[in-house]
Amino acid sequence: MLFLRSLGFSLGLVSSIYLLCLDPAVAANDSGCESSLEWKKHVFHRPQMGVPFRLTFYSNQGEEHAESAADGVWKRISALNAIFSNYETDSELSQLGYNSGKGDWVPVSDPLWKVLCHAQQLSMQSDGAFDLTLGPATALWRKARRQKSLPAQTILESMMSRTGWKKLLLRPENQSVCLVSPGMRLDPGGIAKGFALDGGLAVLSDFGIRHALLAGGGDMAALEGHPNGKPWTIRLAGFDDDDPTSEDMIPLVHAAVATSGDLFQFVEIDKLRYSHILNPKTGIGLTTRSLVTVYASSGMEADSLATTLAVLGPKAAPEWIERFASGVKVRLLWLDEADTVQEWVRGDFERISP
Repeated sequence: MLFLRSLGFSLGLVSSIYLLCLDPAVAANDSGCESSLEWKKHVFHRPQMGVPFRLTFYSNQGEEHAESAADGVWKRISALNAIFSNYETDSELSQLGYNSGKGDWVPVSDPLWKVLCHAQQLSMQSDGAFDLTLGPATALWRKARRQKSLPAQTILESMMSRTGWKKLLLRPENQSVCLVSPGMRLDPGGIAKGFALDGGLAVLSDFGIRHALLAGGGDMAALEGHPNGKPWTIRLAGFDDDDPTSEDMIPLVHAAVATSGDLFQFVEIDKLRYSHILNPKTGIGLTTRSLVTVYASSGMEADSLATTLAVLGPKAAPEWIERFASGVKVRLLWLDEADTVQEWVRGDFERISP
């Protein structure tokens, strides 16, 4: 994800910038909603978690109610950032890392517990393709990308010795966590932002708002569509994403979409292109050029699955998704050895005319 991270954490930022939010109901058939005394469209913007967030919803309960609802969304996401940030030293996640290797079982909050449980289940199912413990390797790779040089092997091995999803232990009876090895750090990239989208929509539901779309850096989650019955509409990105008139668009209602890949976030070192997404087995960025789009029932599920499938790659991802997450929709694009775009699709991605 392409934006400043001053407020947030490493989120696998590439995973989200590819999707454009469109509003065909407003553009083509929503004039009645805009002029109606009953419904009004509200749009709010706020930097959160290091990326731009955009909140759009319709309300028939007045300006003050709409402002209060939006403020509630931003407060919820800020509170989650205070839990999940691996940039803020006083976040709950950072504090958990400071206790690594001590053998302590640390009680954690409900939001962190939910994310850790989901992440560990996904790690187990994918044999570590999704790994929340990659914090030390992520920090090292971030430096390598800035310097455009691979890290020294001895340093890489040292960082990788502090990673491994099996070193993250969960104790359900008292909702506590133990990080086994010294120097472990958790990186919530690829899951926490999706969880934050879900949290923001939950706030809107508490305010009685039904027609809403929340986007964070490009990942999106929606409640109902427009009051006139039309769905929210998003554009799927491809490798040739310079054409803003692309008609590859899908509806989004009561669901979430996330994309992971190296369309924008990559580095070339010795003429080889590396993604910002790490291979958990090596600590080095992926070299297969791919874009994975996941359409799922929640932001957390879409976000985490997109990262998992990107790591699994085009050979292993189709079989894995059929086995472990057959209920989600997936579009996988990749470049073969001849630089030809290949596509694999699971589920019905209904296309909409712009």
